[in-house]
Amino acid sequence: MKKLFIAALLVLSGIFNLLSAQEFSNFISCKVDGKEYKAEARRMKIPVSGFEYLALASFQVSPDVQVWIQLYYFTDSLKPGTYPIISEDDMESDAKLKANQDRVWVLVDYTEETKGLGHAFHDGESLSGTLTIDKVSKTFVEGSFEATLKGVYYVKRTMATVTGSGIRGNLERKAFTKAGGGMVANGGAHDHDNTKKDDKTDTIVLTNGQFHVDWTKPEKE
Repeated sequence: MKKLFIAALLVLSGIFNLLSAQEFSNFISCKVDGKEYKAEARRMKIPVSGFEYLALASFQVSPDVQVWIQLYYFTDSLKPGTYPIISEDDMESDAKLKANQDRVWVLVDYTEETKGLGHAFHDGESLSGTLTIDKVSKTFVEGSFEATLKGVYYVKRTMATVTGSGIRGNLERKAFTKAGGGMVANGGAHDHDNTKKDDKTDTIVLTNGQFHVDWTKPEKE
């Protein structure tokens, strides 16, 4: 049984490495604290009511690394231009959310798997910066960004580690990560099963950010 388990891991690892080496026409790229990052990106189909919502997410595997760009806006207000990146708290406390029909709210988030089978994560919560949309249509968006994020840490809960449920759950999720498919199972960048947020914080800086996502053709689910 142990040999079969190890063999399965090696097969999955080979698939992930092959996929990560591909060049993608739809992508998000940037430097994360100076380290190059580029991965396939797609538009996320997450239902939101009250206003328009465009979520772009990129997913790199082994280790799992994600960058999310979320745009909240009203009909026809998403146009080429430069918009401030804010925190989720600032957005929720914006009393003029529905009054300012020309406003676009931008969140940029990051997550990185930091230990082997996913026992821990180093995440960046949207905080500040700017995002520029160069081109946009109903099925396409392209632009650039610079973001400073609040760094936070997630660690596996003790029982999940002791019982092995955390490892099993992580392997099940990894089985869906091929070609970005794992993002379908995620509700957001900070969606980590069997974890808790640690008290430690720091800063994560994303520079030279670029994004290009075209969903003109039907996306594979």
